[in-house]
Order: sequence, then structure tokens, then C-alpha cells
Amino acid sequence: MIKALAEVTGYHDGWLSLACQQQTSCGSCQSQSQCGTGIVSKALPGKVNHVSVRSPQPLPVGTLVEIGLGEATLLRSALVVYMVPLVMMLVGALLGQFLFASLAGSGEGGVIALSLGCGALGVVIAQRLAPHVGSADQQQPALLRVMGEPISGLAMINTTHQDSD
Repeated sequence: MIKALAEVTGYHDGWLSLACQQQTSCGSCQSQSQCGTGIVSKALPGKVNHVSVRSPQPLPVGTLVEIGLGEATLLRSALVVYMVPLVMMLVGALLGQFLFASLAGSGEGGVIALSLGCGALGVVIAQRLAPHVGSADQQQPALLRVMGEPISGLAMINTTHQDSD
């Protein structure tokens, strides 16, 4: 199960509205100060995702909760979103090679155009297939546990820098 922390922003008819900070992999390796991606990720604000989760009881706004999504659903969705356009693009390139280069004797322009066209068709197909990868319950994040009220910004101790004596 893939887990994330989220903050409650509201409650309506059995559904909690949550704001979840998008996690990046930057900042966890030793070369983060020299890496261009790490520097850019520090400069730009993080993206906030808004999700809804079923909850048997309302929770106060600002409460921290842990949500989770099944790994199998995420992997199947990624497979559809990445592989369908890639396979369609390869099919377009092979078909273009056969039609334009072999039969018509023309250059690579037709091969490239057909490959890009089939890749775009693959993106449309992936968009249509993605909602049907799993059931609605499998695609919906689940509320795993309630963490409690967030610590106020004034009481938080900055542990990233060493304090002086």
C-alpha cells in the first residue's frame, strides 16, 4: 500500500475533503545540492492534490490523516498510461517503415509522421482505458488512520539546522 499524509479541509455527506502535498524523490540523496533537479524542486512550491475519502465520522478541519492506495491499482494504471502510447507509437513506426520506406520509396518524414500520429492515438486510447483499469473502490484512496491535530508553526522546532550552544 502506498501511503501519504493529508490535511482535512472539509466534510460533506460521509466524505472527507483532503489536501495532500505531492511527494518528490528529490532531497533524499547526497548530491541534492549539486543536482539541477534538486535545486529546481527546492525553488518551486510543491503541488497540492485535493482528494476525497469516505469517512464514517466528521473530523475537524486541519486534522492530519494517513491515506493509502493499493499498489496493484497504481501499477496497472501506470502500465496503461505509459505502455499503450509507446506500443502504438512503435506500431506506427513499423507500419510507416513498411508503407512509406519500403513500398513508396519515400524518406523518413512519413514514417515519423505516422509514428507520432499513432502515438497520439495511443494517448487517446489510454485516456479512455484508464478509468476502467480497476473498480471504483480500488481506485479510491482509503483512510488508514487519524494522526491528530497539526503542530502550530510557532511551536515547531527547525531540526534541519544545528542549533548553536
